[in-house]
Amino acid sequence: METRNIFLPNYSIGENPYIEVPSICEAYGKKVVFIGGKTALAKASDIVKDIIKNSSLEIIDTLWFGGEACYENVEKLKQKKSVIEADMIFAFGGGKAIDTCKCLTGQLKKPLFTFPTISSTCASVTSVCAMYNENGSFRNLYWRFAPAEHTFICTKIISEAPDKYLWAGIGDTMAKGYEPEFSSRGKSLNHSNALGVTLSKLCQEPLVRYGKKALDDCKADRVSNELEETILAIIVTTGIVSNYVINDYNSSLAHALCYGFSTIHHVEISHLHGEIVSYGVLVLLMVDGRTDEIDRIIPFYKSIKLPISYKNLGTSEEEMENVIQKAIEVPDLNVSAFPVTKKMIWEAVKKLENYEK
Repeated sequence: METRNIFLPNYSIGENPYIEVPSICEAYGKKVVFIGGKTALAKASDIVKDIIKNSSLEIIDTLWFGGEACYENVEKLKQKKSVIEADMIFAFGGGKAIDTCKCLTGQLKKPLFTFPTISSTCASVTSVCAMYNENGSFRNLYWRFAPAEHTFICTKIISEAPDKYLWAGIGDTMAKGYEPEFSSRGKSLNHSNALGVTLSKLCQEPLVRYGKKALDDCKADRVSNELEETILAIIVTTGIVSNYVINDYNSSLAHALCYGFSTIHHVEISHLHGEIVSYGVLVLLMVDGRTDEIDRIIPFYKSIKLPISYKNLGTSEEEMENVIQKAIEVPDLNVSAFPVTKKMIWEAVKKLENYEK
């Protein structure tokens, strides 16, 4: 049998987890380059600088990641003298900045430490990178040899970020609570896939329990247990599932519909990825006949204003034709509990429209 490697994330979480940076990172060398988004660097880099000033770590440069997670920006960063000389990279920001640095350090075989400043994706603890073209269109997936060496999750900084990112993160993470099980149902699962699928149910349960309070606290720039539990579900639990299961089980109808909606320009520019995916979760549950679960989560959806109709996404019935057509064409539905047809999706969409009427 072939050898398989499973690498899981290491992380620190709290209001000031950055105090752990010297003790965790000094073993990897001395020279550090900070790379990230402009806002993220402004929010977090000075705090880290102040903490490591009396350590053996030396910051030799601070760089903007380039604005898009694309190979062109990775190549530009690879040419930087400071990056070549660095012993390690510290990545600050959201998914695109961190994925850029994951790809960069994967190619250069350099240690990476991530500092997520928003809680909208699990990018900071996963191996996979979503890579785009320079114009923002999706290109492909890149897999780093392992997740970042360590992730520092500062709940205070995340609480002060715009709450829309946490809101979208909740929406995206709801899908991870259902898509792996639906995609893998009826399959013979090996150890890692079985672990990942079993853990996936823990993605959505804390969100339904804590998500509303977490969002209220984020709006008030307030750290709380509910906010921390929600952040852990979005970043860590989802990331562990992603690292365990094969790519076929990482996505399904909720994301397929999201890619369909992305073909409508006004939806793409006006609505966040996680927001769109959350609507797809309801369609997936309707296709699967799980109205009991819809009944359980719709009150939560309404409480935080996640979409429960395609009309909430500014989409007409006529436009839904192309959305659904695109959804059945993307590979996300190649593996599922049963064959999902265009007719089935249409029927589920229409049932959902009339479900509470």
